Amino acid sequence: MKILALTLIIAISLSGCIRRSNVEYISLQPYTKITSPSVGILTPSSYPKTPFKISSIHPKAVIYLDRTIPNMMKEDIRISVESLEAGPSTLDSLLDKKFNDTFDEYYEALPLTNGQMYNTFERGVNYYKNYVDFVAGLKCKTRVESQNIAEGIGSKAYWTLCPYYDKQGNKKSIDIDYRFYFTFNQTKFEGSDNVSLRKHKFEEIQLQFKKDMQEIFDSIEIYDMDKERMEKEGLLYNKKYILETESNAKDKSLKCTYIKETDSFDCIGRETGRHCTRKRTDKDIWDCKDK
Repeated sequence: MKILALTLIIAISLSGCIRRSNVEYISLQPYTKITSPSVGILTPSSYPKTPFKISSIHPKAVIYLDRTIPNMMKEDIRISVESLEAGPSTLDSLLDKKFNDTFDEYYEALPLTNGQMYNTFERGVNYYKNYVDFVAGLKCKTRVESQNIAEGIGSKAYWTLCPYYDKQGNKKSIDIDYRFYFTFNQTKFEGSDNVSLRKHKFEEIQLQFKKDMQEIFDSIEIYDMDKERMEKEGLLYNKKYILETESNAKDKSLKCTYIKETDSFDCIGRETGRHCTRKRTDKDIWDCKDK
């Protein structure tokens, strides 16, 4: 097993002799171990001839992997550990056992706020779900959205946040930002001879990406977690990430139609049936009725 430790000393020494305009990348073979001060992972085993890469001037506290599989997809994965801000939040509530037990149903039924609806509407998000995942024995909240980010390129982005107590009693969260890009309309990734969706079905691309993430999630080690406290408070679970969890959650995105006579948008939840309207000029003022 190869081990790549991302330490401050390495980051400083490398950044001192490499210009940002000429960044070098390190290719990572399957099962290469990458560590930050708080967590460690193993790189996935798929497509070993197209390995994941990591920047030679990578920050010490962030694990960032990317690769482009010709004729298939581009994968971007970022893993960091952040301190939770003071004050109540949905993430902070996951460290309360009473709320933790009912969090699944609450989070999956949580409607989009007015601000979230406007944000997704403006960016052309056509798929939006949130649900619970399990990573490294922790109960985590996951949000996923999909959109066409530019002509000929589509994306699907996930954010999984997993809170825990560290050995000093601080509240922290493993923040995982992972996404894949695919192409169509004659657009090709560099090094490809076909657009993604001509070579593979979208479902194949998505499944491969999720299998890569499953390998990463199953390999995560948390170095600074107070495991004894987490176990005592019932915040550790003998569960793992499941590929099918996303498919069981409802799509909360809206399909909107502009009504010229009233200068307003009329929107229906794609799977929730939620009905929302707003004036074109009123960004955050929505009138919604749940089904």
